[in-house]
Amino acid sequence: MDTHSIVQTLLTSQQLAATQQQRLAGLQLHEQLKAGEVHASAAVATELLKLHQPAELQVLGYTLLQHLVGNRWDEFSPEEHSQLATLAYSMLQQGAASWAIRSKASLLLALVIKRTGPELWEAALPQLLQAAQSEGPPMQEQVCMVMRYVADEIAMYSDDIAGDQKRLLLAALTKSLSDVLPFLERMLELNFAAAGAAVQAGNRELAQQHVAVIQAALAAANTYAEWVPVGRLLDAGLINACGFMLNTTEFRDAACDVMRQVAGRKQGDESPEVFRAVLEQIAEALINAAAALLSPAAQAELGYEGQHEAFALTLCETMATLGSQHLAAISKPDRKLAFLQHMLSFAQHPYLLLADKALPMWVKLLQDAAQSVSHAAGSSSSAAAAASAAAAGGAGGSAGSSPRQPTVQLPPECIEALMTMAAEQLQKRGHVPQEDDEFPPYFDTFADFKEMFVQYRARLSSIVRHAAAVLPEQALAAAQRRLDAAVAACSPGSGTKLEDARGLLESAVHFSESTFKAVWDGSIQEQPAKLQAVVAAMEPMLQRLLSLQVSDPMLMQHQARGLESYQKIFGVRKDLAAPAVGRVFDILVNNLPLSEPGQQPPPGKPPPAWREGMHARQFTAMVLLQWTKACPEAFLPHLEALATQVRELWDAGRIRAGEKNALQEAIVGAVTAGPPELQAQVVEWVLAPVRAEWSLPAWQAHLASPEAFIRQYTPVSPDGAGGWQAGGQATRWILYHHAHLVERCIRTMKASVPAGSLQHPLMQHAEWAVPQMLRIVACIHALYTPAGRQALAPIGSALEMAPQERALYLRRGPVGKAAAKPPEDGSGETGDDGYASVGGTTAASLRAWLRHMREFTYQTVGLLPTHCPPVMDSPALAAAYAQSGFAYIDTLEHQHVRIIMRHMIIPHIKNCADRHLQPWLVPGLAQLVPHMHSRLTNAWDSLQAPAGPSSTEDSASANDEIVRERLLRELTQEYALVLKELATRTVGGGSPVAAAAAAAPAAAGAAAAGGSGGGKSVLEWLLETDPTTGFQAVTTAVAGMCWRDDAAFRFAQLAKTLVGVAPRDQRLYAYVGSEVLKAAISSLATETMATHQADIMALIRDILVQQLGDPGSAVHGVLASLPKMTPEALQRFGQQLLGTGSEKTQRDITKKMLVAACGKSSLAALADWKPPAVTPLAEPKHRAPKQGGGHDEHGEAFSAAAVHSLFDR
Repeated sequence: MDTHSIVQTLLTSQQLAATQQQRLAGLQLHEQLKAGEVHASAAVATELLKLHQPAELQVLGYTLLQHLVGNRWDEFSPEEHSQLATLAYSMLQQGAASWAIRSKASLLLALVIKRTGPELWEAALPQLLQAAQSEGPPMQEQVCMVMRYVADEIAMYSDDIAGDQKRLLLAALTKSLSDVLPFLERMLELNFAAAGAAVQAGNRELAQQHVAVIQAALAAANTYAEWVPVGRLLDAGLINACGFMLNTTEFRDAACDVMRQVAGRKQGDESPEVFRAVLEQIAEALINAAAALLSPAAQAELGYEGQHEAFALTLCETMATLGSQHLAAISKPDRKLAFLQHMLSFAQHPYLLLADKALPMWVKLLQDAAQSVSHAAGSSSSAAAAASAAAAGGAGGSAGSSPRQPTVQLPPECIEALMTMAAEQLQKRGHVPQEDDEFPPYFDTFADFKEMFVQYRARLSSIVRHAAAVLPEQALAAAQRRLDAAVAACSPGSGTKLEDARGLLESAVHFSESTFKAVWDGSIQEQPAKLQAVVAAMEPMLQRLLSLQVSDPMLMQHQARGLESYQKIFGVRKDLAAPAVGRVFDILVNNLPLSEPGQQPPPGKPPPAWREGMHARQFTAMVLLQWTKACPEAFLPHLEALATQVRELWDAGRIRAGEKNALQEAIVGAVTAGPPELQAQVVEWVLAPVRAEWSLPAWQAHLASPEAFIRQYTPVSPDGAGGWQAGGQATRWILYHHAHLVERCIRTMKASVPAGSLQHPLMQHAEWAVPQMLRIVACIHALYTPAGRQALAPIGSALEMAPQERALYLRRGPVGKAAAKPPEDGSGETGDDGYASVGGTTAASLRAWLRHMREFTYQTVGLLPTHCPPVMDSPALAAAYAQSGFAYIDTLEHQHVRIIMRHMIIPHIKNCADRHLQPWLVPGLAQLVPHMHSRLTNAWDSLQAPAGPSSTEDSASANDEIVRERLLRELTQEYALVLKELATRTVGGGSPVAAAAAAAPAAAGAAAAGGSGGGKSVLEWLLETDPTTGFQAVTTAVAGMCWRDDAAFRFAQLAKTLVGVAPRDQRLYAYVGSEVLKAAISSLATETMATHQADIMALIRDILVQQLGDPGSAVHGVLASLPKMTPEALQRFGQQLLGTGSEKTQRDITKKMLVAACGKSSLAALADWKPPAVTPLAEPKHRAPKQGGGHDEHGEAFSAAAVHSLFDR
């Protein structure tokens, strides 16, 4: 193919009427040119750059030449480097009409300067300045762009430059600042005046040219403002110029961006006086600009699609940046006050996006103030304790030991105003939006709106919390006022609209909740006066909230949430516990009384009103649980009364099963403060009914086989309306709450028994409950087998991902898809897959039941090593775990296997005592590890295989692919965590948690020298105890190093720990020298390892230093297989590597060897390397190498004749 044909193919592909096939042909041709013989490609690029070519082809030519200069510079000769520099400068001088081409030409010259070195920049800069002075606005604009791109390439994108060259370029760039910065200021000043004159003269074309220069100069100033000493920006007049530009409509956004860069800078090595002077000048300009924007005349234009919307957002963000970091630089009190007033006005603005921009500053300032107050209080406590000790000992005190005084930059009036603002905004912004709510037009999707809204409310809560820490008395008083107003509005006969009452109570609860978190801090117990004052303020609020009598479910939920926030008061005022408990029971049973006995399951398809009422009652029952968790000793004397009340209400059918569970868990939580005998009695009282049910032969028969389980708990039957439903509703409902109660008892009793005790209140219960739960989960796993799916076929969607969960996985897929509310399927299923549907008869209800039952069991088993250690000695329980915990794992979905690892495997690795590793961990890993190797390697081979015909963007199959890929990535990352825990947990090094903590840094740094010295890792122990399982885990990790996922680096970290262990195991030693080294070298070509190249290079260095001196090591064969490696080069490399003891030097030598052995200037060429196969592994599928052919050492001319060699080989 000759040059003319290439040009025609590319031109055809750029036409509007081009077919998909023509566009694809053009794209493929352009990629061939980028990867092909460099001189031929350069010849094509120069042809595309000619002025007579269409603009589209010129842009392609510049893109191609930029790629060759930026990535393949070393393939040109020194003479060709000079030719490229001349070509780039001549292209710049052409002064193309299109901005895209002018920008491309400027970037090309910047890349050539970067590759050539500092001498070209020093030689080119005077010529550029002279050209800008003599050739008018178009050249001035391009010179500004060159200055910007040169700074970008050298200061920001210089990772591909050698260290010495980078230092020289930075030195040259810094030296040129005395010319560059004043030039940019002159361009701003001269062109602004010239643009005004051109407009007055009616010459709009000339005015636009001057405007383009100003925009280019501001863009360049923005780049330099990131790193240039701010004093030099001030001296050059750029700060003043940008301040002036804030008053112009055309340039204020760009000028504000420059100021934002400077406002976010740290002082560094600069003079504090100069640094403060710059920031004060910026602050003054920002204050004046904000005053103009916030004037009554301009206020209306700050909102969505207003004239000043974009600038207001930029200005507010810039002021927030400056205020967060450098508020103290504003020395004049009146100007500081004006700055704060403007930011308060922004925070109060009705436009949500603008108001949110101001909040980070207030959160940061209040957080600093709260920390200052906390430190001062701590110093005061320490000083008081020291004085007391000194007085007791008769020693004299020092005059210099006075308590530290808090340093708060904000005046008290400002902090109070912020509390008021936050409270008002919490009330105005109402509740967290639901999918049925309308959302503002400035959000693309409901999901985006909700995410931002939740963050906004969290920031308001932070403002209240930090403000309360600084001014606790004022905050408590404000909380009481707002609660009184809300309770009055919610009371019968108040006349307040229901929606308004809900908003008032929710905001009041939110405000008081944030206040209590702040005032009841960790040091309050050391400050009796403060403690008494806080309790005195909280008690009347507690009584006020308890007195509220409402029947609206939403109001009842807000009331319950508010009551939870008083949990700590009972530790000081135990006398409040009994009456408060009595009132909560009254609210629970009387505010929303049940219309049917509570023992009955919920309706098959619960209506919204039923669900709202159920949630309100459940939240109310949870209040006692939160209280007893926080202060168990306060409720311990009332256990018998609590138990009696719960039993009576349940027997009378006045509470539901979930409410009974919550109340019983509260009783278990309270007894943790009691003696072991009482704990055993309470646990027996709670779990005895479950044991009685589960010990029945008829009940156990339902778990004898998956078929029996399906008949009892998940039968499918017609729903009477032409559809299908899940039967067994009542039995499922009972089983759910029984399993839930067992899990909660085990979780709650953790801290109740001294470490090492052989007696545990849950010991006897775990031995009968956990094996049954494991049998249940094995039957649930069986539902995902082909036979199980067939049995549930009419409601088979219960075994698939919920529509709402699927929508979350698609959230970051094609634009707009995540916003859609999950549609109802044929069975009427909606996205609601929560607690309310567990007892129903729909597919969604069954799906939720299955999910919860699995997680109850997984979490129960995972909690055993820490919450009930004695039961781990039970051989029967260990056998049940090995038999049932991983049953049918090959049929489970990715997300199910991930949860097994998260809730069972990882906790066991971290927390099992050493003596429990053999009976518990080894059988589990023996099943999991081979399965994970097969599952992951097959899935990644499929994912990384060349794609077939692409499906349309909105097709269901495309969405399925997106979901599958994201589930695979989650599973891979979870398994990487499993392997990390295996490598960091040590055996024989003390307690599991302490040993893991001590082993983490040692494992991370393990190298050729050997182990960590604190006992061997579980992985090393596993390689000895069960070599098959251990090597299967290692094999998966090594294969995973080349998967295109962030987990690849985690696998590499595990591979690094193998190097230290290798000398102690001959098989592992050989494996590290062959497979681990090959995987490490191959991984350097993947994008996922681009940011971890130094770590991978260190891994390769460790392997080579360990084994290169061994003539029998496999490393010699691996290195010899590299594309351009010769025996002489390999011998020379070995001598250099082993001849130095510096790790840094060894890494540099290794990198140079690999680059040279690739035959190209980039490690990306390793993607085409096919290492010798020693051990069969699932190798990643790489793109086939492009045969570009070599060129002689003198290079070829940039001629059309060279093009033929690119395609005709």
